[in-house]
Amino acid sequence: MAELNELFFRLYEITFLVNREDPEVGEEKALELMAKYFETGLKRAYDDMGFRKGDAREFARIVGARDRSVGLDVRFPVVTKDKIVYQFHDDPFPGLKGEVEPEKLDATYMAFKVRYLLGDDWGYTTTKHIWKDGHTEHVIEKKA
Repeated sequence: MAELNELFFRLYEITFLVNREDPEVGEEKALELMAKYFETGLKRAYDDMGFRKGDAREFARIVGARDRSVGLDVRFPVVTKDKIVYQFHDDPFPGLKGEVEPEKLDATYMAFKVRYLLGDDWGYTTTKHIWKDGHTEHVIEKKA
């Protein structure tokens, strides 16, 4: 990851840690705030790129382009009309390992990405996480 991108992601880490340690905020609210930060930044970036909501190929195109623009190695080994496999092959938040459950951290950005780009009739499951499995993998599927 390029130095500038490491600093970009480090700011998210520091923001979470500072918010979590505030006795008036705590972990749950710190995660909610982080989700709002991601939603605000990603919404604008995705809107600027233009996309067709609900289209799996559009999800891969938009998310892939945005993630790569901030230095992430992401891959989409499966993209069909009702299933996407979305993988991270590097860790944008190494400073949060051991500080927060990986599923809780991932939910701060994944819930928004899936809902905003695909719709409420899609969901995701995290099947692997880089902190334990070498890479992170989210399986996104259209609900039956």
